[in-house]
Amino acid sequence: MTIPLYYQIYRNLQYKICEGFYKPGEMLPTEADLEKIYGTSRAPVRQALGALENEGLVLRLQGKGTFVTKQVHSHPWFTATGFVNVYEQYWDQLSTHTLEISLKIPHEPDIKDFLSLDKNEQTTYLIRGQCIEETPVFVFEHYLPPRFDISIFKAAGDFISMKEMLTSKFNATICRVHEKLAVRIPPKKITDYLQVDEHTPLLRVRRFFSDNQGKAVWVSNQYVFTEKWEYEMDSTLNY
Repeated sequence: MTIPLYYQIYRNLQYKICEGFYKPGEMLPTEADLEKIYGTSRAPVRQALGALENEGLVLRLQGKGTFVTKQVHSHPWFTATGFVNVYEQYWDQLSTHTLEISLKIPHEPDIKDFLSLDKNEQTTYLIRGQCIEETPVFVFEHYLPPRFDISIFKAAGDFISMKEMLTSKFNATICRVHEKLAVRIPPKKITDYLQVDEHTPLLRVRRFFSDNQGKAVWVSNQYVFTEKWEYEMDSTLNY
């Protein structure tokens, strides 16, 4: 799997923004300067800047330039994940690819109940894969209520963080996550992506995300082939 040039530029700029090399309010180099820095043409530079804008990391002002937003977080992933150490260690080698965007009726009762769906109500459904270098490591299934317009995700293409996408495009606020771990045999398209046998049991981390008023925002399933990657959590005890 070859990582597109625009994605390499996007990831490098994203890393520099999140690590503070480019600070909130600061203007990025011009498109012409970015062409020289990355030794490429204008098209992949513009595509990379568009991806950064989709995640709410930059604001592009016509005739003025591209500026880092004032709401940049130190890490563009949700820090509750038990694989944050993997993300930190391999951040500069990580790529994310949107594999499917569709409308889907979830069959699991806990997903339907959490999202307050009617019997045959569809969700905005995405499958996204993450690779370290060119090796697939994680697959995410996302179920979002119908209020999240599917066309926004189709226009965005590949993006690294669902949380940042929902914050920047829908003004959603994520304040709480409930997590359930289980070992399950996932759909064949997921085992195919992870390059494991069809009936291989995988760790499934199901997360239920809510806003500051307790309203459901989305549900995700993260599938992991754990022969190499371990789930880790640290907790602070106050007793």
